[in-house]
Amino acid sequence: MEVTVGVPLPILLLISLIPVTHSKSTIEPCNSSDSCVSLLYYILPYDSKLSEIAYRFGVNPFDILGANSISPKTLGDEIFKAESVVKVPIPCSCVDGIRRCMPPTYTVRPADTAASISEGFGGFVSAEQIRSRNGINATNPLTSGQSLVIPLPCTCFGNVSNGIPAVYMSYVVKSGESLSSIASEFGTTAMELEAVNGLGQAVVNSGDVLFIPISACSSANLKWYNESLIVAKGSFALTASNCIKCVCGTEDLNLRCWPSGIAPSCFQLQCKDSDLFIGDSVVNNTPFGCKVTTCIYRGHNGGKIYRR
Repeated sequence: MEVTVGVPLPILLLISLIPVTHSKSTIEPCNSSDSCVSLLYYILPYDSKLSEIAYRFGVNPFDILGANSISPKTLGDEIFKAESVVKVPIPCSCVDGIRRCMPPTYTVRPADTAASISEGFGGFVSAEQIRSRNGINATNPLTSGQSLVIPLPCTCFGNVSNGIPAVYMSYVVKSGESLSSIASEFGTTAMELEAVNGLGQAVVNSGDVLFIPISACSSANLKWYNESLIVAKGSFALTASNCIKCVCGTEDLNLRCWPSGIAPSCFQLQCKDSDLFIGDSVVNNTPFGCKVTTCIYRGHNGGKIYRR
């Protein structure tokens, strides 16, 4: 059976990162200035606070909570245990013709090595990549206090997979895993992963980085003003200066939005000439049957929130 991925893949390149292990990942060519949000399936190498994870990857703590469907109302410096999984959302842009994340920086500590830094970032970037990107070699070794750029993998592929809205997640293959076992874990097929990652055959090695399509909810057909949003299934995103929480549930791919309840100053949350607030519905009986009235979020522009 042929699987068609809803993005052009004619010149995907597989690159060898570490010759000994044949670690590889996919490069997505691009020719536009658009960007997207990509995910990292980050297995914590050691106990980490939420603030530490956010700082490590240069992202907003609220965005991490949303990607992991953790209520922002419980935001605190909670500790995530080693070996637990945290999905980290990272911005993915088009730079010099290929997809690249906006790379975080890392300040070298006295006992650090390129390998230990790679481990700290979940193996998404190899020790060799760190050396190459930062010009580290025998005559220019790592030094304490040095600032390094960490080139994390990401891809957009038009936020589509087989015609369905999708967010792409980077995943580091673990020892003993196969393409089929990974596909089964994330509700896809080995054939689709082959197509997305440009694999000539269904063979992966420990340390390889795969891109996995995760079904998502999109605002594309909701006629929003001045905003577009795509949210991975089973997660949420905050928008409109954190005033609005938009959720993509697990039952369907319909985006639902309502007031977040966390931002201190939010206005225009009530629909005009109505007692309903964004996300509220009311059912009225009429001679012709039931009439459902809903107050719907329609996007935002600066401090103005649109609704109807």
